[in-house]
Amino acid sequence: MSQVSIIDDADGAIVDYDPEFLDAGERTALLAELAQVRDRFDRDRVVMYGKTIDSPRLVCAFGDDGLHYRYAGVDRTTHPWPPRLRAARDRIAAVCGHSLNYALVNLYRTGDDYIGWHADKVSDLVPGSAIASLSLGAARPFQLRHKATGADHEVLLASGSLLIMRGTCQQFYKHALPRRRGVTEPRFNVTFRHVRAV
Repeated sequence: MSQVSIIDDADGAIVDYDPEFLDAGERTALLAELAQVRDRFDRDRVVMYGKTIDSPRLVCAFGDDGLHYRYAGVDRTTHPWPPRLRAARDRIAAVCGHSLNYALVNLYRTGDDYIGWHADKVSDLVPGSAIASLSLGAARPFQLRHKATGADHEVLLASGSLLIMRGTCQQFYKHALPRRRGVTEPRFNVTFRHVRAV
């Protein structure tokens, strides 16, 4: 693993990045598997600043039976794990040091699809667990900004790369995937979590 530290600060926020977590064959196989379930993706109707809007990306969730993850007024239940996604989950769980039972998969169809500044909701997650983000397809820049100081970090998320956010990252940082008008290829972003069973 060629892991690089992006953030490791006094607030306890840690962000690590491995640009080559999956090899070319693994990337191709997992992209093909997600393409096979493309009809399960749809748009979220999210609540932002008191208004309900259509999300500018497509979303699908996979995970263990009966799990829910709630964010921005959305409650996403899961589809069963496809085999290659399950295998990737198990490998990433070994890196995180704890089990992962839920994957929110975002499909950015072109560079016009994006997600604005936000922090991920952690109240539904097992305390102390990481959020692991696996990128597949078009490379896109990922931005992080400290909520108090405004300090910025940016990393280009390559296909097959793994970014892990740990500790107090969601408490002290926001992140975004900005528009990139010249990008014509799709990108799948798989965010693995350890969601509490209810």
